[in-house]
Amino acid sequence: MRIDPRDFIMTPYLKCPKCGAQELGVLSVRDTRCERRCRACLNLGTQRLPAIAKKIVYIDQFAFSNIMKTLCPDVQGHEAAARQRFWKELFEILGVVRHIQLVACPDSREHERESLPSPFYNLLKRTYEHFSGGISFEDAETIRIRQIAHIARCWLKREPVVFDFNAERISSGRLHQWSDRIIVTADGVLPGTIQHLRTNRTVAHAGIQEVFAHYQKQSKTFKEFFEIEKASYTQGLILGYLNDCKKRQQMAARIMRGQFPSLDDALASPIENLMGNLENLFRVEVRDEGWAVALRDFLMSGAINEAPFVTISAAMFASLAVKATSGQKKLPNQGTVTDINIVSTLLPYCDAMFVDNPCRSLLHDIPKTHALPYPCRVFSLNTGAEFLHYLTEIRDSVSPDHLRLVEEVYGPDPLKPPTTISGLGKRRSSGE
Repeated sequence: MRIDPRDFIMTPYLKCPKCGAQELGVLSVRDTRCERRCRACLNLGTQRLPAIAKKIVYIDQFAFSNIMKTLCPDVQGHEAAARQRFWKELFEILGVVRHIQLVACPDSREHERESLPSPFYNLLKRTYEHFSGGISFEDAETIRIRQIAHIARCWLKREPVVFDFNAERISSGRLHQWSDRIIVTADGVLPGTIQHLRTNRTVAHAGIQEVFAHYQKQSKTFKEFFEIEKASYTQGLILGYLNDCKKRQQMAARIMRGQFPSLDDALASPIENLMGNLENLFRVEVRDEGWAVALRDFLMSGAINEAPFVTISAAMFASLAVKATSGQKKLPNQGTVTDINIVSTLLPYCDAMFVDNPCRSLLHDIPKTHALPYPCRVFSLNTGAEFLHYLTEIRDSVSPDHLRLVEEVYGPDPLKPPTTISGLGKRRSSGE
């Protein structure tokens, strides 16, 4: 194989200031710089780009799934997705606002976890990474740890808790930058991961159905449900940690007898990770033997129950509880736990979210007395026209100067709707 440096130089081509040839193409785009190189003389130069601020829009997995099915005629479910014109329109307008650098659509670990069990995993991955540009939100567990650690530091310093919901603080890369032209992605799955995901999803579904059945037997107000759900987080955290400590002791005894645990059992649980982070934080901040007492007092104070993810999750569960007590017979679907997990951790960091109808209903039905203090707009298929309008307004806000720069960096016709995603739409063997 022979690689020529010119292979990495892309259109559009400008006039080279060194040799005069119309061969000065794009080598790379990063942050506020466009690196250009001439295909004729290999002269290298930098074009400075202005700082930009994008709208952060989270798109749920089911939407990417329908977009993928719309673009892939050979995939099961194509005809049903294609009949709903909304998915084609969403693909087109979302493609435009992302291309003109006005919107960022980070993906998440939940996208990966929901895609892995699918026979079309590679196609789904290609779809959500196309829109995310390879930038991902941190996983929900990490975001929860970050929020609780911030509360702990403020509690120790006796300072009011103020959160910075800049989405770049919880993402794998810069969101408010000019997107690169090339995405490098990798993949790798440990043996047993997919079955583990399926098992966890089944267990979570059974659990939420039990919770719903419990709600149906109650006769409480939204406020009462909300306060119960908020208080239950720290209670569950402490009980879960005590249970994990007991399991560790039992595991140590089994190892002494020559019985070695599985990898899943040996790895720390989410609760152990959280408590380990808190222990390290208190050791550093308190700096004497009193750190353990301070940590205990912090846990007993209920300060953690005011974390944004706890408040949002409690409100959504309370909304679900009211539906149950009001006579709703339909049980929560298999994705309800995942949806609450995603929304409760990401909503404060987004300008807009597109989720499924049941999930949006949980948020929409929160009483005004408990309205969430976050400006994020939440859409679903029931409000699909409003979401398209929201994205269209963003597209129409672009200035002529900005559009000219987009053309110089990415090519002509930046407002032309895309027709496909590279790697999708072609005939493929099953599972690809």
